[in-house]
Amino acid sequence: MSELSEQDVRNLASQHRELQNQAESLQQQMGMVQMSIEECTRAIGTLEELEAVSGSINTMLPLGGGAFVHANVANLEKVVVSVGAGISVEKPPAEAKELLNQRKEELNKVVERLNGSIAQVGQRIQSIESMVGNRSPQ
Repeated sequence: MSELSEQDVRNLASQHRELQNQAESLQQQMGMVQMSIEECTRAIGTLEELEAVSGSINTMLPLGGGAFVHANVANLEKVVVSVGAGISVEKPPAEAKELLNQRKEELNKVVERLNGSIAQVGQRIQSIESMVGNRSPQ
């Protein structure tokens, strides 16, 4: 293997840092997508539980920040669900669950693409580490 110049080593080190930053960014994106998948799963589960109960339902409604309010769900005929771009629509529970399941499938595809990108970046990082690690002393 030919010797790497100091300039080559500096360039490889720079590429290595950039790839590490890219991998970190991809991991953060992966975390956000996985949180969205978990939210869909919880929403579907909650809808299924609510559908299984007949009559009105007394529950605690999360407001955010660890705050809750007692609520009575008297009508489960319509569920308000986000369809994107800040738009929400009313859907029957079955359609809302279908929409949430479709969203989960799309998010799982995003996870697959992110995993592929993370693997490619990891291979490139290892390649650089291998080149620099095998560097002949000058």
